[in-house]
Amino acid sequence: MSSLFLSIIFQYGSLLLGAITFALICKAYLASKVQDKIRRYQSEIVKSHSKILELEAENDKLANRLKDVEGRFVKTQLVMN
Repeated sequence: MSSLFLSIIFQYGSLLLGAITFALICKAYLASKVQDKIRRYQSEIVKSHSKILELEAENDKLANRLKDVEGRFVKTQLVMN
C-alpha cells in the first residue's frame, strides 16, 4: 500500500518538478530576450540623441551666420541710400 502511494507521489512529483524547471527555463529565456530588446532601444535612443545634439549645434552656427549676413546686408543698404 505504501509503495503504491510512494510510486504515485514520485511520478507526479517528478512531473511537477519537470514542469517547474521548464517554466523557469522559459522565463529566463524570455527575460533575456526582453533585456536584449531594451538594450537595442537604449542604443537607438543614444544615437538619436547624439544626432539631435549635432543638428542643434549646426543650427546654432547657421543662425549666427544668418545674423552676421543680415547685419552686413543692412549696412550695405544704408550705404547705398
